[in-house]
Amino acid sequence: MIQGAALCGARAASSTSGPGFSLMAEGLGWAGMNEVPIVVINYQRGGPATGLPTRYEQGDLKFAIYAAHGEFPRIVLAPGDIEEAFYITVEAFNLAEIYQCPVIVLEDKLLANGIQTINYPDISKVKINRGKIVKDGQDGYDKKFTKFKRFEITEDGISPRVFVGQPGFVFWNTGDEHDEFGHITEDPENRLLMHEKRMKKLEKIIQEVEEEKKINVFGDEDSEFVIVSWGSTKGAILSALEELESEGLKALFVQVKMVHPLDGELIKKKIKGKIKIAVENNYSGQLAGLITEKTGEFFDYMILKWNGRPISHDEAVNALREIIRGKTKRKRIVLTAGL
Repeated sequence: MIQGAALCGARAASSTSGPGFSLMAEGLGWAGMNEVPIVVINYQRGGPATGLPTRYEQGDLKFAIYAAHGEFPRIVLAPGDIEEAFYITVEAFNLAEIYQCPVIVLEDKLLANGIQTINYPDISKVKINRGKIVKDGQDGYDKKFTKFKRFEITEDGISPRVFVGQPGFVFWNTGDEHDEFGHITEDPENRLLMHEKRMKKLEKIIQEVEEEKKINVFGDEDSEFVIVSWGSTKGAILSALEELESEGLKALFVQVKMVHPLDGELIKKKIKGKIKIAVENNYSGQLAGLITEKTGEFFDYMILKWNGRPISHDEAVNALREIIRGKTKRKRIVLTAGL
């Protein structure tokens, strides 16, 4: 439904939990092949299957990045609180249309079902960018029944776009590989060029998206310790840092907001040479693994929780204090509090 709406020119989004996201993975691939600018909100809960349907987890990060078979560009964003979710969702629509690809806003159930008082949103910060949309009579596209190269191979990898039903423009959409007009073809040279055109968007996204939209940085940049996390763990980490600082214990906190495509060079610059601590609401430390893959930097400690409950202030304080004071030999600290 949202793909049909997006093809016709609407800004369209759907929200779902992890199981619903799983069911639509094939549709996500169709959006990738046809470069459809859709936004999907996935609020994660404990899995697999029905799992913990009323509880919290951050277990879908890698699935969101790789869902659907084959390779195609998508953007995955992760807000850390409710106020941030507002601005990130607005930006998700801009990025979807600028780069003509699916954008997944990866929240978790704690944010999706949370209630919080926030500052009134600053509407002056809300900018709308609809990307390369061609209108009748623009750029020479003024002849009736023009065979329109919707998937034109361009230098920047982004093709001109018109809405379905716009007079004077004819093009095709298909789940198959296609030529510049959208006609199905398995020609190897065309496949090489089309696939490269789509995939080069990932590099362009990393180059063009501003640093402040990729990460937030809090705390002491001169500390030998750096905490890396994403999503709703932000609140517990920030409050823990306040308490630890009152004890003379300091750390840097890097919150990753654009988890895919991950700007490995930017993150490596922030964490290299420091004692690295990952904090995540999942079993395996999915973001930590992704950062290691993209940067070659390994984490010294992991603070993890996956019992369906969020990380509390006290848990974060105690685990971080133990690490910073050098009073633990545990490289993997598993949190279990909560009823």
